[in-house]
Amino acid sequence: MMLTDDKTGFGIGIGYMLGQLKFNTYVSKDSQAKVGYRVRRSVTWRTEPSLHVIPYIQQVLDIGDFLAHEFDMQGFTSNRAQLKLRLLLQTINKEYPILNAFADSVGYHMWTFVYDNPPPNDYEMFLSWAEAYDAEHEQVSLEEDSI
Repeated sequence: MMLTDDKTGFGIGIGYMLGQLKFNTYVSKDSQAKVGYRVRRSVTWRTEPSLHVIPYIQQVLDIGDFLAHEFDMQGFTSNRAQLKLRLLLQTINKEYPILNAFADSVGYHMWTFVYDNPPPNDYEMFLSWAEAYDAEHEQVSLEEDSI
């Protein structure tokens, strides 16, 4: 039986995450939002991790000080969990260049785009932001298709 505290265990965990994390960003109507819309983000699993993979994933998450309750089988849906995940991925990327290795590379790019370019609270500016978001998505999708 392989120990989960070795580099192989870390490799299995990060490999699973690179292949199975799905990054979601979408806009929904929200009467409570100033502009009438809210941009939402989540990170879910394409395939829920099986019990034998969880210790390897947890080994990766331990680097980011994730608490057990922050690692939900549904994914990373709270803002706090997503911020910690983003920091974790950036930290790991300093040692192992992983950020271009996600199976969901378009989703990851747009997820980070929303963090780096938060939607404005002014309606007209929000419309411009939405156009920039759509243009970015189209460009990244075209680049992905050409690979």
